[in-house]
Amino acid sequence: MNISQSFQNALDAVVAFIPRAIAFVAILVIGWIVGRLLQKLVVKLLVKVGFDKAADRGGLRRFTGRYTASAMVGLIVFYAIMLFTLQLAFGAFGNNPVSTLLNGIVAWLPQLFIALVIMVVAMAVANVVYDLVSNALASVSYGRTIAAVARIAIIVIAAIAALNQVGIGSSVTMPLFITALAIIAGVAVVGLGGGLIAPMRERWERTLGRMEQETTNLRASVQNTQGPPSFGQPSYQSPYAQDVQAPHGVQETRPQVAHGETPPPPPVQ
Repeated sequence: MNISQSFQNALDAVVAFIPRAIAFVAILVIGWIVGRLLQKLVVKLLVKVGFDKAADRGGLRRFTGRYTASAMVGLIVFYAIMLFTLQLAFGAFGNNPVSTLLNGIVAWLPQLFIALVIMVVAMAVANVVYDLVSNALASVSYGRTIAAVARIAIIVIAAIAALNQVGIGSSVTMPLFITALAIIAGVAVVGLGGGLIAPMRERWERTLGRMEQETTNLRASVQNTQGPPSFGQPSYQSPYAQDVQAPHGVQETRPQVAHGETPPPPPVQ
C-alpha cells in the first residue's frame, strides 16, 4: 500500500514537472530569439544615428575593449532580455530562491541603467571641459595639468553620484569622495607649483637680457653723442697759463709735462 502510494506520488510529480519543464525551455528559446533580434536592431539603429562617433569623442571607446560602443549597448540589451527571460522561466516552477534572486536583480536594473547614463554623460562633459581648458591655457606650460585636474574632478563627482544611484550608501562613497578630492588637490598643487618654476625662470632671464641690451644701447648712444676723443691737445692745462704772461722780449719757457703728470707751480715774481 505504501509502495504503490509513493509510486503514484512520484508519477504525479513527474507529470506535473514535465509541462513546467517544457514551458521553461520554451520561454528560454523565445527569449533568446527575441534578445538576438533586439540586439541586432539596437546595433543598427545606433550605428545609423552615429552613436559610435559620439562615444569615441566622449572617450567611451577606451572602456569597450574590442567592441564598438553600439555593439556593447547591443550586448547589454541582449543580456537584459535574457535576464527577464530567466525570471519568467523560473517563475514557471512557482516560488523558488532563484526566482526571488532574479526578481531583485531585475528590480535593480533601472538604477544600474541610470548610473551608466550618468557616467557616459559625465565622461563626455569631462572631455569637452578638458579640450576647452587646454585650448584656453595653451600658452602656459601648466594648462594641460589644470585641464586634466578639471576632467578628473568631473569624473569623480559623477562616479560618486552613480554609486549612490545603484544603492551604495554615503558611508562608502563619502570617504572615497574625500580621498579623491585630496588626490586632485595634491596633483594640482604639485602640477601648478612645478609648472610655474620654468615660466618664472624664463621670464626672469628675458628681463635680465632686455636690461643688459638696453644698457649696451644707452652706452653706445652716449659715446656717439660725445664723439671720438681728441689727442691733439694735452689732457691737462694749468690755469696759470692764461693769467701769467712772459715779459716783453723774453721768450716764455714752459716745462715739458708728461701726459698724466701734475705740472709744477709757476715761479713767484
